[in-house]
Amino acid sequence: MRMMSKSTRTTKRRIVTAGAATILLLCGVGQVLSVESGEPTEGGVARDENPLPAGLVDFLRARTLESEDRYRDALEAYDRALAADSTVVEVKVGYADLLYRLGMTERAVALLDGLQELDWHGRRIFALALAQLSVQKPERMEEAEAALRSVLEERDDDPNLLLSLGQLLHRMGKIEEAEEVIAELRRNHPSSPQLVSYHATLLRQLNRKQEALELFAGCAASGVTATFCRDAAVDLLIELDRPGEAADLVLATASDEDLDELMRAGFLLWDAGRPTQGLQVVNRVLRQVPDSERGRTLKAHLLSATGRFEEAADEFRALLKKNPGDVDLGLSMAWAVAQSGDLDEARRWLDRTWERVAEDAGSADAVRCAVTGARVELVAGNPMLARNWLARVADPTQAGEDYVRLLGESYRREEDWSDGISAMVRLQPRLTGDARSAAEAVEAELRFRAADPRAWQRLRPLLDSDMLRNVLLGIQVLQSLERWPDIERETEAALQRFPDDRDLRFARASALERLDRLDDAEAVFLGLLEDDPDDASIANYLGYLWADRDVRLDEALELINRAVAKDPENPAYLDSLGWVNFRLGNLEQAEFWLRRAIAIDDSDGTVLAHLGEVLVARGEIDEGKRFLRVALERGSEHPERVRSLLDTIDHGPVE
Repeated sequence: MRMMSKSTRTTKRRIVTAGAATILLLCGVGQVLSVESGEPTEGGVARDENPLPAGLVDFLRARTLESEDRYRDALEAYDRALAADSTVVEVKVGYADLLYRLGMTERAVALLDGLQELDWHGRRIFALALAQLSVQKPERMEEAEAALRSVLEERDDDPNLLLSLGQLLHRMGKIEEAEEVIAELRRNHPSSPQLVSYHATLLRQLNRKQEALELFAGCAASGVTATFCRDAAVDLLIELDRPGEAADLVLATASDEDLDELMRAGFLLWDAGRPTQGLQVVNRVLRQVPDSERGRTLKAHLLSATGRFEEAADEFRALLKKNPGDVDLGLSMAWAVAQSGDLDEARRWLDRTWERVAEDAGSADAVRCAVTGARVELVAGNPMLARNWLARVADPTQAGEDYVRLLGESYRREEDWSDGISAMVRLQPRLTGDARSAAEAVEAELRFRAADPRAWQRLRPLLDSDMLRNVLLGIQVLQSLERWPDIERETEAALQRFPDDRDLRFARASALERLDRLDDAEAVFLGLLEDDPDDASIANYLGYLWADRDVRLDEALELINRAVAKDPENPAYLDSLGWVNFRLGNLEQAEFWLRRAIAIDDSDGTVLAHLGEVLVARGEIDEGKRFLRVALERGSEHPERVRSLLDTIDHGPVE
């Protein structure tokens, strides 16, 4: 008798090991072969006429060598077993299994391809090997899918089969089907970091970014996939326009030696509007490499972003000595000195830079120079000169939304609604995409300001758009006009289409607050905080709302402290912190935080009014009155309250 060949498929084929010395093969009723002695026996009587089945010893030796991880010797033993009898299915399956595990999939598939006698285990090995082979031979992918699905019909809980099918479907571009398979596999193996990261990758490709982010964040803390998951989570946060969270994730694992990671975090913090924290990070880099031009350039930009324009200008000057022709440095220098009050020097830097780029007026450098020139002239209060700079841009599409907004602001400063409308109408045919939508929004705003009956006609397409960005543009127009009832109505309608958008919910809540529907506004803000407790802007807004109403002050203080911890140089957050301390009776703390807010930005009349009221409460009447009067000049949130306080100071309380 011989081992399970095509002609003896019904023979029992289970190999039994009896102790260390004797291996028995059940070949038929009443016949036992002793491999140790090599002598066949029947009923205990030796028989010399029946030899060992062909290839049995080599097959058994191959299995033993395989268990000892002696794979080269095992392969040679399998070859000898097949040479002795090439029809034995068990040998082919065992050999193919080893070949597959060693990555020799083409040979594994060739051994089993076309065999009709394969049991489930054999078909499993063939399907797995064929799926792996299809990586090199895509023409066999459909065959591999059919083979995998066939064996899974009999046993659908095999993790290797499910993973192989998911990966195959992924390669075939069937991403949704692949995600379903891997999601099912994860339900049975929830703690596998490799599965988590792979599932997240599929979700990301399906544009289910928030779900992908949650999975990547979960596997970013530790494990073999931690670095991959963290990098993927950072990239996703950037795609979702959440650079601050991306920076926090980078910093969670970056040491002082990880200079590239620190620089990345610094740029992300700058983009997130957290320049003070960005400065702290870039200073960690400069302590290691003080001459890093990249680090010093980022530091100069961050100094400018924090309002420390004179320090920023000093840094830019030093950098320009080494790189006098650098256009970006020259334009940044012009902006910093303009903001510090030296408009003549700013114009010199602009003119010098324009001379370098004027020969190619259509270049990106020329466009940046013209846009910066317009910004500087608007700071100087010269809308006409700002438009002169913008006129140097040959193709407004290159400047995009910046061009539109600066042009609109130049007419807004002059309250020249008619000419502004005409300019926007002429501009729109030259624009595409987001820039055109921005021009439509500015046109609608200017028509409202001019009391033009066609204003709603121009705004309506933005508000009714299926594109969320356009809807938000329309809402921003209404916010700039302080049309709170319209905002409440339009956000309610828009949330039917975009129910989860936080910007729409925030706009609705702020409109409800302005309409004195404070309980409704509070409910929306609390819902936003419940969804994202780390949202500093929501925490600050709700904390300030409570402080201004003089209610829930301890909770307000906790919320505002949370916001300040996220962005310690945000003047709005510092104002809130000062105001809630005033409400709590902590006058010294209130003055400290309000003065810090004004040191960063002294243009907000509401903050000046808050400090004036605190100073009056502390008995510093003259200085308090001075801040209150300046607050009225610059525009305070509650001018009637400021006037009433000044009247009380001057004439005493009304009897």
